[in-house]
Amino acid sequence: MEKVQFQLEATLPELKDLYEKGLFTRSEINQITKKRTSFETSLIRRNIRKEDFFKYAEYEINLERLRKVRYKKLKYHLNPPPPSASSFSLPRRALYILKRATGKFPSDLSTWLAYVEYASREGMRKIVGKGLNNALQHHPTSPTLYLLQTYYHLHPGSPFPREAIPSTSKLDLPSASATQPPGFAIEGIDPARTTLLLGLRLLPQSRDLWREYIKLELGWVEALRRRWALLGITETLDPKDAEGYDGDINALKGGEGDFGPEGEDARKAILAGQLVVHALNSALDAIPPHTHSEEGDGLDFRSSLINMFRRYPSPLRSKCLEVLYEEVGRIGITSSPEQGQSKMRVAKARLMVITKGLYDREYYPENEEREGGEVVLQGVELVEELGKIGKEIRKSLKADKDDDDWKEVVGLWLISMIGRFRDNAELTEYLQSILSTITKPSSRPPVSLLVAHLESLSYPNLDLARSFAAIHPSKPAIQLHRLQAEIANSTNAESLRETLPEVARQVTKSGLNEDERDQARTIWRMWASYVGQDNDDAALTEQGWKLPLKESLRLDKNVPGIHGDVLGLYINHSLRGNGDIKTMLEMVKSYQPTFETYRIIFTSLDPSIITPGDLKKVYDSWRIIARTSYEKAQAALLYAKVLLSIQGQGRAAFDVVETTKREVREDEGVLVLLEKEWKALIDAEAQDEDEDDDEEMDESD
Repeated sequence: MEKVQFQLEATLPELKDLYEKGLFTRSEINQITKKRTSFETSLIRRNIRKEDFFKYAEYEINLERLRKVRYKKLKYHLNPPPPSASSFSLPRRALYILKRATGKFPSDLSTWLAYVEYASREGMRKIVGKGLNNALQHHPTSPTLYLLQTYYHLHPGSPFPREAIPSTSKLDLPSASATQPPGFAIEGIDPARTTLLLGLRLLPQSRDLWREYIKLELGWVEALRRRWALLGITETLDPKDAEGYDGDINALKGGEGDFGPEGEDARKAILAGQLVVHALNSALDAIPPHTHSEEGDGLDFRSSLINMFRRYPSPLRSKCLEVLYEEVGRIGITSSPEQGQSKMRVAKARLMVITKGLYDREYYPENEEREGGEVVLQGVELVEELGKIGKEIRKSLKADKDDDDWKEVVGLWLISMIGRFRDNAELTEYLQSILSTITKPSSRPPVSLLVAHLESLSYPNLDLARSFAAIHPSKPAIQLHRLQAEIANSTNAESLRETLPEVARQVTKSGLNEDERDQARTIWRMWASYVGQDNDDAALTEQGWKLPLKESLRLDKNVPGIHGDVLGLYINHSLRGNGDIKTMLEMVKSYQPTFETYRIIFTSLDPSIITPGDLKKVYDSWRIIARTSYEKAQAALLYAKVLLSIQGQGRAAFDVVETTKREVREDEGVLVLLEKEWKALIDAEAQDEDEDDDEEMDESD
């Protein structure tokens, strides 16, 4: 406790000053001391957590916010008193706490990020620089730290943008006080360049670092050009100097002799964009198209660079885009295994080259910049460009009739463009005509494209859904859309009764992936639900259930789970008729119930009609077929939820959960999940009771 006492005694001058200025009362000072004692005690425990430091720092930050509010309320800001012990003590104390966290947890990146971020928010520039250097010594492979240090050099005095810091501390830091965009310091380019090159040496495939490095070099050239233009350094340009230069010719006029007589060629090369192009080529070499990361493959990286250049305000934009399109064009030529190119990647690259005219434009300083990826053409230019793209697409489809990846990529792009130009009837009709050439039966379009087309429609199109279902009769995704359209548009119940079993049999094939199996089970549930609809003839309805029950039992080996779903829906339908639990249990024994069968049954039981004893019988039957710890936990949670909704059954629900905890205690993951879900149920039940009490009070008023 000596450490705690030492820390508290250090705060006495500031507390005395806060009291003397009337910012806090004596009672509040005592409360602050008690709170700090509690926090300091938690920091000397054997097992210290970083969250303890964060909570402590957040408390001090909130104290500083309150101090500022009261400082202004007492109008100290109109005639500020001389700085005293409490003027800056609270921010410094919060920073001191975070610094202690970095000392205790140097291997935890979030502590360093919280430390430097708070220092930047408070304008402590020297501490930010020192903190970043110390953090990099412990985390030399963190791209975030290199990016922050680059920002620190280029934007001195500006707080770090919160979205650029993936901190897991969730520390409630004060917002940035600056409302203006961060200032740019051209003298910070050299240390920023050194930082990024060091980061790229250690992380040669970091896409964020490469993007920032390319932007840095491009920004440096643009900063030089604009500075010289602002200073009026625009000497007459010799036509020979402009030979072979395809950038902004006027840029070569500025800064003549600024690099000395021996550096004139270097000045022209820099302004011509050779340094930027070199950085760009280095990035493309470091990240090949076939490499993968969380952000996608190498082609996605190139696409992000294209979008970045499209909205970057520099005359070198066209030159950089030309380099990228040349690279993307090479990717779109071949799909040879030697180059590691997949057909889908080749198709995406081809589309990027074909459609570039819609998104690219020359740089004009007076034009307002827009986000990358937006169409920049209008009127006749837009129509002509879309016509040119349409001809290229039709030509490529004739040459590559069997390339499903190309059909999918082009089709999805056409669907997005149709949605974009939905208000223009003529353009929409033209784009739909191109899309129809891909989706017609003779083209054998891929399933994913047909599904995307149906999902893009604002209303179910029965004719189109039937046409697509005929192309792929055994694909659950297409047939599911077809059934939804049939139900939405059909008025003939007899026809629908014939269609549902036919579709269910067609899609229930072996070898389906997980998504397709889920879609097939949805189709079977649609069939069973339709059979279970109210019918004037109860005997006819009962007869109708025999077919899906029999067929699902036969085909369950192809798509496991369909019989359990149908059986559960059938039992629910029967219970709505008589509500006899004994009859229900006998029915279950006659078939082959699954875990999902009981889940469906349990979610439909009405606690106001069925007694707790009958509920327990159903639960006991369910537990018999629960094989894994996870299934036992899920059954217990659903049963407990039903019991909590019955007056006086809270204790029974608690006993069920506790019994299950003992059964699954060897599986730590399931045990944690069970405790978490049980707590959520208790909290939800308590909230519902509070709302009911509020409603009763309102009614009494």
